[in-house]
Amino acid sequence: MSQQTTIRKYEASDRNACMEMFLTNVPKYFTEEEVNEFDRFLAKLEDPEVSDNPFYYVMELDNRMIGCGGFGEKDGIDGIPSITFVWGMVHRDYHKKGFGEELLRFRLAEIKIQFPNWRVILDTTQFSYTFFEKYGFKTLKITENGYGEGMHRYDMVLEGS
Repeated sequence: MSQQTTIRKYEASDRNACMEMFLTNVPKYFTEEEVNEFDRFLAKLEDPEVSDNPFYYVMELDNRMIGCGGFGEKDGIDGIPSITFVWGMVHRDYHKKGFGEELLRFRLAEIKIQFPNWRVILDTTQFSYTFFEKYGFKTLKITENGYGEGMHRYDMVLEGS
C-alpha cells in the first residue's frame, strides 16, 4: 500500500465521520436496525462515566477517516476470558484496497499487548467471514438470519488464541 495511513484512538469529534462511514456499509454489511445501535455505541464511548468502554480506533488516510474498529472483553466460551472485535468497518469507497487487513492486524497486535493469552473471538456475517478465515479465524457456529432477514451470523475464534 503506497498511501500512508494513521490509526489512533477514537475521539468524540470523530462521531459524524464514523456514522457516515457506517452508512456506506448499509445494507450489505450492516442492517438498517443497527444504525441506531452503532450511534448509541459511539455515544457510550464518549461518556467518561462508563467503565467498560472498549478500545476503539479510527483509521485516517490523508486526514480523511476511512475505517474504524475496536475490541473489548466478552464473556468467554467455556469460561475462558475472551476479547471480541467491535464495530469494525472500512468506508465502502476503500474496500478491497488492503485497509481492512491493516485495521485487523493493528487490532490483533493491540490485543496481544493489552490482553496477552486471551482468546480472540468475533461475530460477523456471511459476507465477511471468509476475510477473517484468511487470518486464522475458524467458524464455530452459524445462526441463520442472526442479525436479521438474510444476514446470517458467524461466530468465530482465532485459532491458537
